[in-house]
Amino acid sequence: MELISYFDAHCDTIYRCYMDGDTVQIPFGEDSQQQNTFFEDCHTLRENKGHIDLERAGKYGRYAQFFALFYDSKGIPQGEMWEICRQLHRRFLQELEENPERITHCCTGEQVDETVAAGRTAALLSVEGADLLDCDVHHLAEAADWGVRLMNPVWNRANRLCGTNCEEPQRGFSQDGLEFIREMERQAIYVDVSHLSDTGFWDLYRAAKRPMVASHSNSREICPHPRNLTDDMFRAIRDTGGVVGLNFYQNFVGEDPSMDALVHHVEHFLALQGEHTLCLGGDMDGCEKLAGGMEGLQDVPRLYYALADRGYSQDLLEDLFWNNLRKLL
Repeated sequence: MELISYFDAHCDTIYRCYMDGDTVQIPFGEDSQQQNTFFEDCHTLRENKGHIDLERAGKYGRYAQFFALFYDSKGIPQGEMWEICRQLHRRFLQELEENPERITHCCTGEQVDETVAAGRTAALLSVEGADLLDCDVHHLAEAADWGVRLMNPVWNRANRLCGTNCEEPQRGFSQDGLEFIREMERQAIYVDVSHLSDTGFWDLYRAAKRPMVASHSNSREICPHPRNLTDDMFRAIRDTGGVVGLNFYQNFVGEDPSMDALVHHVEHFLALQGEHTLCLGGDMDGCEKLAGGMEGLQDVPRLYYALADRGYSQDLLEDLFWNNLRKLL
């Protein structure tokens, strides 16, 4: 069996390592019951019982991953999220320092190419929710210095920048939010629309000067969840030169979270002329159950071969699994 390439736009593995076995609540949205998840044996990135570790990463021909810095701001006093963000960043660096032979932090496409050619995982940084920067535009320069290339202005919690898909969904970007977006673009950080309110999406589309990204969102036409993208949203991202990462989380795939259902999302986006827009953003370690019978990183080739079995060319699969996300860097 050939070794496939896999470049993924979103995972929450650093958060799981940071929590280090604690019991936490992950709210998946107002329409979903909050679920308690015990992060058993996820203490290190090297090998764990979560969705992603470096042992499994080594089974790919090439593997690059955006690691999100994430923390729920609920109950955190004003002004304290930035220190939590720094702690998460230190945990990211610690994992890299403990595994130098397996993983390297990359900020550019050229660094990604060099790292995977040497047989190591290419690790890129994102931030899921500007709450982690206390929504303070002055923290963006330091985040850019860390090598952050992708950032969600919001997670599920509405903040002073914008509403979300599940809190204040009718509210778009404030003036502070638009200023934050402009500074993100000046710092060469892509704006990630996953979790944005619909109003915020279109505010961003009118204001954006650079390609837009939805790191982990599926088709709302196939699965009518507000976290997913309408066809018009997908076309808008496509027309900016951005990318959309296919999400493996069952709740965003549909009532029948089978591999066929996941492929249906792929085929729908391809029908929207998305062959150079669609990539992968599995949301692994950010959810409990993956679609298509997948249980982690080791199972992503199932999607590759499901598409190959339907007659999709190797060139197209290489674009979906690698090239489309790589081109942004």
